[in-house]
Amino acid sequence: MKSKAQRIVASSDTVATAVAVLREGKLVALPTETVYGIAVRADSRPALQNLLRAKERADSHPFTLAFSSVERIMDIAPEFSVSARRLASRVLPGPLTMVLRAREERARRFFPQDVWELVLPNASFGARVPRDDFSLKVLESADFPIALTSANLSGRADCTSVEEVVHSLSDRISMIVDHGDSPLRKPSTVVRLREDGSTWDVLREGAISRTTLRRLAAPLILFVCSGNTCRSPLAEGIARQMLAELWGVAPEDVEELAGVFFLSAGVRASQGASATSFARRAAEKMNLDISLHFSMQVTLPLLEYADWVCVMTPEHKDALLELSPKAASKISILAEEKGGVRDPFGASQQEYDLCALEIRSALEKEWARPEFRSLIPTPQPETR
Repeated sequence: MKSKAQRIVASSDTVATAVAVLREGKLVALPTETVYGIAVRADSRPALQNLLRAKERADSHPFTLAFSSVERIMDIAPEFSVSARRLASRVLPGPLTMVLRAREERARRFFPQDVWELVLPNASFGARVPRDDFSLKVLESADFPIALTSANLSGRADCTSVEEVVHSLSDRISMIVDHGDSPLRKPSTVVRLREDGSTWDVLREGAISRTTLRRLAAPLILFVCSGNTCRSPLAEGIARQMLAELWGVAPEDVEELAGVFFLSAGVRASQGASATSFARRAAEKMNLDISLHFSMQVTLPLLEYADWVCVMTPEHKDALLELSPKAASKISILAEEKGGVRDPFGASQQEYDLCALEIRSALEKEWARPEFRSLIPTPQPETR
């Protein structure tokens, strides 16, 4: 009779135990946010073949490689496309597997030739950074690459609880790590990033839907002022209107059709305040409707999520750099040559109207910047 797998509870004290078992080339069931997976060291052909036998799986289906961070992925695939960088920064760690091209000379530092057809067929590989604290610590602690595949027999249902893993695989693997039920209970979504840098193919729709994936891969342009009730909501609306004019569509349809998203926030904003009445009237004179706007505070995650950030004054830029110094390369000051866009708060309607026109003029100049222009797709003839 085959022996049963050792079962341990996920904790900081058991990370080294799991790594030691993996180092020996044995199989370990690890928790993830999607489904339970079987991990094995990926630089050992005998270990990988052991995994194939345990899953009763053909060797024509390559394994996914698991990493502790995006930086570790880039050790093998340093040239991330635009979409790959955007998805990686917004999703990982998370329920996404990205199929990428490896740089062969780098990959050879980690993988011997006899495992390439199993983990790097045609110099491509699936990359996963699971969102589970224990498994991330295992991946970070291991001094060898790790392959991770779903903990089930080939063709059978995925295991989302320890009990299911025990029932299916306990006599085929060496260790099972218990970290409770998988939160999402769906496999990761798998995408192949194309080399043109901006498109991808969905190979398997899982925890992230195609619609959500499209939004996550879309550029976000963020406008920032102080209270997010005057200048930045005007700038958001005007930018959306400008792109709508380029595409020949209604402003409310531009994000869905053009795939670019606009948002505004404030460095000292209260949550949920409407645009001021003067700002709404200034917008109406430009055929814009910002009546549904609600203010929000700039946060570090929002700043990191954005592809391009337009601020109204140098002081706003300084405030954002305090949040994230590394965001400097994507922050631009509107009307910088004039010292920025002056705050009309407390002034007359005429000042608000002039402010809106100044923002439009400044955005037209911003639109011509190569860094900004690269985010704005040009419509194809059939979309006009």
